[in-house]
Amino acid sequence: MLLEDEKQEFVKIVNSLVELGYIPQKQKIKGFDLAFKHKVNNRVIAKIGVRKQKGWLRIKFFACKHVPQKYIQALHDEAVANKDRYSMPVPPPDREPVPAGVIMKTCALRCPACSGGGMRYYHKFSDGRKIFRCGAYPVPIADITKNDMDELNRLLLEQHHYFLSLT
Repeated sequence: MLLEDEKQEFVKIVNSLVELGYIPQKQKIKGFDLAFKHKVNNRVIAKIGVRKQKGWLRIKFFACKHVPQKYIQALHDEAVANKDRYSMPVPPPDREPVPAGVIMKTCALRCPACSGGGMRYYHKFSDGRKIFRCGAYPVPIADITKNDMDELNRLLLEQHHYFLSLT
């Protein structure tokens, strides 16, 4: 269903996820959407779909260190596009420091939707703005190209190891 230039990259992503033990499961929504759920811990790490011959990818990467700017920008872009739907302010007082290069923060809300292991994305921009976003929902990543594959695979592997540590 994808155009040829995207097909190769998405096939590589699917193969990487399957090699890590994630099983593609069709979602019950319009179009062709797959959620990749691990066969042992039942955690969803990614979702892939196609709309109008254009592929899209959503991944979880809150447990990753040294996240590239493209993915931090994806957090920001999604917050703006969805009017902070999955974001909430940092619960005061925020006494948990986040080391440099880390974006994972414990969530104090403990909502019933959580499939992120009680963790959230956290990033403080240089202008003082903060993102504190729920870890239960994968983040949409725009325009995956051949040049993104090494970083994407590193992030998926790092998130996968975190999920394994919870079992």
